[in-house]
Amino acid sequence: MSLMSKGFLWLLLGLNIILIGFLISMNNMAAMWMMAIIMLLDSIGSLFAVYRR
Repeated sequence: MSLMSKGFLWLLLGLNIILIGFLISMNNMAAMWMMAIIMLLDSIGSLFAVYRR
């Protein structure tokens, strides 16, 4: 995770803040989709960082 770009990590932080907003507003379906997108981006970014070494 330490080799990921700062911009990508800021993007993930922003998406997590949006996710918290969806949870507060009780929009569960949008929150579930947002969580799936965040997890997918995180796994792709981790794979990219591992293979970039």
